[in-house]
Amino acid sequence: MNRGPRRSQLASTGLVWLLLMSPAEAAPDAVTREALGEAYYEIEVAGYCGLISDAVAAGFRRQEKRILGNSVVEQETLDVIRGKAWQAAHWEWQNRGLGGFRGWCRKEGHAAAERFLAEPR
Repeated sequence: MNRGPRRSQLASTGLVWLLLMSPAEAAPDAVTREALGEAYYEIEVAGYCGLISDAVAAGFRRQEKRILGNSVVEQETLDVIRGKAWQAAHWEWQNRGLGGFRGWCRKEGHAAAERFLAEPR
């Protein structure tokens, strides 16, 4: 599957996550936090695009559980990661202008929903 520009965007988003986090947040579980940030961003995008079905939500929960694995992440940290993901999705939506979000939803929104649907059970 070719994700082309999406990879660049995620790399940029990952850099933004690391810059926004305090040094303590970025230290031991940076990979887990980045993966969670991406998952939370994608579920927000799917939400903005009206693509969250029961199956998509279940796939998101499976992905979140897989990412967390046996990691212990404090609720406050999860809330910060979710908040930053929501802000990133909201900024992206706002940057699209009137009706411009349709292309965003066709590409990024549908891709996010498909990834959640493909998350192994």
